[in-house]
Amino acid sequence: MVVDAQECLVAGGTGETVIENGAIRLSLVKDGQHYRESFYAKGSDGWRLVLQNGSSVRPDPALKATGTGTPEASIDAIERDETGTSVALRVHSGSHTWTKVISMKKGDPFVHITLRDSIRGNSRVEYFLSTYSFLPDGKKYSAPLDFVFTPQLRPEPDEVIADHTFRSPALMMQKGNIFAALIPDIHSIDGRGRVLKSAGDMQVETGDAPFISFGLMNWIRKKAHVYYAHDDSLAVDVQDTSLSFSYYLYISAAAPLRQGFQDVVRFEWEKYGHQNFVSSIGPQSEPFSTYIRRAWYEYLPTVAQSAMHEGKSVTLLTQGRLAWSNNLHKAADNDSWFNFWFNSLRTAYGIFLHGQQVGDPELKKQAEGVFELAMLAPQSEGLSPSIFYVDSIGGHWVADQKWGSISEGEYFSVVHNAWTNYWLLQWSDLLPSRKKEIHLYTKRFAASLLAHQKASGVFPSWYHSKTLQPAEIFADENAETAGSAFFLAELYARTKEKEYLLASEKAMRYVFTSIVPENKWFDYETFFSCSRKPVGFFDKYTQQHPQNTLSMFMAAGACYSLYEITKKPVYKNQGVAIMDYLNLYQQVWSPRWLSCELLGGFGVQNTDGEWSDSRQGYFCITLMNYYELTGQREYFERGVAALRAMFSLFEPEGSPRTAENYAHGAYDRLAGTTGIHWGTGSSVVSIHIIRKKYGDAFINVKQGWGVGIDGCRFDSVSVKKDVIRFSLRDVVHSPRKSLLKFGDLMSDSYKVIMNGVSRGKYSRKQLEEGIEVQL
Repeated sequence: MVVDAQECLVAGGTGETVIENGAIRLSLVKDGQHYRESFYAKGSDGWRLVLQNGSSVRPDPALKATGTGTPEASIDAIERDETGTSVALRVHSGSHTWTKVISMKKGDPFVHITLRDSIRGNSRVEYFLSTYSFLPDGKKYSAPLDFVFTPQLRPEPDEVIADHTFRSPALMMQKGNIFAALIPDIHSIDGRGRVLKSAGDMQVETGDAPFISFGLMNWIRKKAHVYYAHDDSLAVDVQDTSLSFSYYLYISAAAPLRQGFQDVVRFEWEKYGHQNFVSSIGPQSEPFSTYIRRAWYEYLPTVAQSAMHEGKSVTLLTQGRLAWSNNLHKAADNDSWFNFWFNSLRTAYGIFLHGQQVGDPELKKQAEGVFELAMLAPQSEGLSPSIFYVDSIGGHWVADQKWGSISEGEYFSVVHNAWTNYWLLQWSDLLPSRKKEIHLYTKRFAASLLAHQKASGVFPSWYHSKTLQPAEIFADENAETAGSAFFLAELYARTKEKEYLLASEKAMRYVFTSIVPENKWFDYETFFSCSRKPVGFFDKYTQQHPQNTLSMFMAAGACYSLYEITKKPVYKNQGVAIMDYLNLYQQVWSPRWLSCELLGGFGVQNTDGEWSDSRQGYFCITLMNYYELTGQREYFERGVAALRAMFSLFEPEGSPRTAENYAHGAYDRLAGTTGIHWGTGSSVVSIHIIRKKYGDAFINVKQGWGVGIDGCRFDSVSVKKDVIRFSLRDVVHSPRKSLLKFGDLMSDSYKVIMNGVSRGKYSRKQLEEGIEVQL
């Protein structure tokens, strides 16, 4: 039904049109030649102003183009039906006609807005943007904001937030319980051969109120691949055409402090991620068995090197990187790394699992050789070097890399030690006869942590390999502390020695009070990798610190472990919030302007441009853990999507090597390959871990849903009393037998019907262990 616009003007009072949907109130008031839009959210004490269009710096809409004139604005029509209301605003400006359609569904706090510029004749267009000022309760600005988020930093005046960083795009602000987000509608900007790219902007203190902008604007790479800029030379010539973009506004007056963003995370997966997950081809094109074969039977033989060290047979999984990184002779590329990125011990863990599963003694032997080498790393008051190499005169240990670390690589890295020692504890499950030895080794490292933990709870990040004095950098403030807390929680779970738990909890209290409030998620990679910047760097425009996803991952892992141990709600609540913040860096789509399938992958940080970085092979395990913690299907789907994300990044022509990520420098191409661990290994190891627990496909019986993990998809799942009925199909065109597992069972036995055919009755134990089905 179309309602006459003039009638509605009277309904809201003189010169005002008011639209409500139960959650949001929109007030439209004629202000000169434009309409002022005021968005209110329903709070416990009534309507509270959150957003108003335009700012003192930038009008709304902002169109910079030739052929414009004096604008004349009007409300064309308001449409109402049983589902909601939409209002169409129209502005005539010379040869341009702008239309803004604001759509509000009943009870929905997410408002959809589309802007279109219809152009008659020729025009040179530089940008077309929409802008909103954040005005909690009408206040211009109250510094500082409690929460801000943008996908990318933009620390210089000419910089913008390029859509190359729109993995889960949102521009968000919060003050107290008042929260606002602008969420680009990725359907409206997805396409090859775009006339204009899209970009966002946030400026907190430039104008008289913080504002956010989004729209059409070309950008270029700046400072290699780290930031993106716009200038007038990027304008385009168009003729007799239209330009459009869409976005959602989400506002709340009852958001939990600093956690309103979690509603946006839920929305983006439901709106985009889940739909793409269940309908798209996705990154996986072959069954996991193909990737496993490539990893352990094609790639591994090219890097596995046997050697003798300290009288023991060891295995190096060579990285071929140390000579370059540390300016050493070429023989140093016979190297084996035990750091966070390239962890030979984790890779070997997966090799051993596979060798054990298929009965391959040679694989198990190679994997045990890596374990043996890790146990031979010399400890200085519990701290160990992270890199080993062998040359003609024997084996040598190097404290750390020069590139990607501080100084000249002569400092021991605590986070590398924590990650390696964590995996040593996992190895104690594979080699129970070595458990006592492993515990002695890891306890020496734990003793070092406890001796140096500061009153704040922080663990200094680096110690000089000769003097064992801590470096000043990251001594008092770092998010890497979460990695040590993660290790200590795992050590306590295995030893029950209380001092480890107390130190882990103390470390996480530091993270909760000193890292989370301002999202200071920085670790070694944030400043010393390819996105180099001074320690203490801060973006004054968005009022944000540089952030890296590795430290978020460590903190989410530590929270999960501590909740499993203590059952204290704080670890579950904080862990879920940290996990959701990390999910803002997960790709809920794969844009068509990039040629690779990228759904589910993760970015690195808010000052870098990678898509589908190899860290997603780590993160998928943590996502699955958060499914266990919360029972939410979303985390399970996100975990599977992250697991699959690596498998479109294989080098061409059947190579077993994967690139470490995609579109690193904003180019539509694979990035470089950095070895077996960071890519092939990080993901294939996770295949073994996840398959062991969830099979090749998994059904949650209580909730009545299923998720295909290894190249398969459920079209339907229904559970009625003791009958489980489902449709499961292969989506990678490779007939095979698959292991189907079931969880959250409510009865002792069930009848199983697959694709219309009864497979008989199974006990709870049989279903939990898994049944083999033919795809």
